[in-house]
Amino acid sequence: MKEESCLFSAFFKLLWVAAMLAAIVSGLAHLPFAFRYGLINSWRASPTVAHYWSAAALLLLGTYAAVVWLAAGRRRYALTCLGGLRVTLLVVLAVTGLLLVLHNLPGFSMYGGAYAVIKLSHLFCALALPLLLLLHYCLRLLGRGLWVRPLSKVRRRSGSA
Repeated sequence: MKEESCLFSAFFKLLWVAAMLAAIVSGLAHLPFAFRYGLINSWRASPTVAHYWSAAALLLLGTYAAVVWLAAGRRRYALTCLGGLRVTLLVVLAVTGLLLVLHNLPGFSMYGGAYAVIKLSHLFCALALPLLLLLHYCLRLLGRGLWVRPLSKVRRRSGSA
């Protein structure tokens, strides 16, 4: 049997992992424990600048992935529950992150409950995503936990039910 090609190259996956790790590390550097234990004082650059650059890289790579998915992926693959959860977390992260960037601009502010919901949603998704990735890699060791499955297998299952 011929093995189906994957949607994304190894280079794209490497860029994605590098940008994700940079975003996680620079995002964690904003939390109080980084200041308390002097981790920020040892950095040469601001964690905010590093976080914005890594977030911009993730937005660029995410947009590319969405275009590839819409152009070729959805005809050949279906998202699994893990894949849908990953996409949901990434979309919420992107939207709340962009809203937090808007909050930092002069002349635009959010206060009270709205700001708390946006900030906590961003933090929750940022902490849930690495846990989901860890779960994914553990399931992959067992031969399960795919993000997508070929549509031919999905149609075969629904046809036999």
